[in-house]
Amino acid sequence: MAVCGLKLRVEGMDKVEAAGGAILAAKHQSYGDGISLVSRRADLAYVIGDHMLRFPLVGSILKSTEAVVVDNVAGRRANAVSGFGFHAGCDRLRADQRDVLIFPEGGMSAVGRKQRYRRGVYKLYAELDRPVFPVATNLGLYWPEMEWVLHPGEARVEILDPIEPGLDPSSFMRRLEDAIETRTHELVQLGRADRARRSKPDARSAAEDHP
Repeated sequence: MAVCGLKLRVEGMDKVEAAGGAILAAKHQSYGDGISLVSRRADLAYVIGDHMLRFPLVGSILKSTEAVVVDNVAGRRANAVSGFGFHAGCDRLRADQRDVLIFPEGGMSAVGRKQRYRRGVYKLYAELDRPVFPVATNLGLYWPEMEWVLHPGEARVEILDPIEPGLDPSSFMRRLEDAIETRTHELVQLGRADRARRSKPDARSAAEDHP
């Protein structure tokens, strides 16, 4: 996929397809993170924190998309809204075997930063008894955080090896965070080198000569 000079390379979706019901736990750097994965798997369900229920009309939108809502900062508000709280959402996912996307930090982080990894991803992992695929990215370098500005280059999203069911909470959270943050750091370094190369005058001239 290429838009405005930004190419997006997504690797590892074949592993998810072979799993027969999986959880994608992704680094969140950009508005484009969800788009990049849903564009490869159109029926992907997603999980959001219940803080989103503060916004007008969001509840009806969540119902229509069959999102799974996990307790975050609003206590029991998610499960109080009939039909799309955590347990109802998990029941639906078990019934239809849809893969599900969750951002374990609960929000976006600027490139090079991270937020606290929340236990909602472990609740989903334990409840559904499915493998969790960590997802690393450097998309934030090209489509920054909460902006709509795109920078040319090749962004990468990588679906890593799965964490199989059965781990205790501490072991699972440590392994998930290590996998996502380590590979994301490596991808960011590759992305910085890519952007630096493209910013050189000879690189710009070559691009103009070969559109």
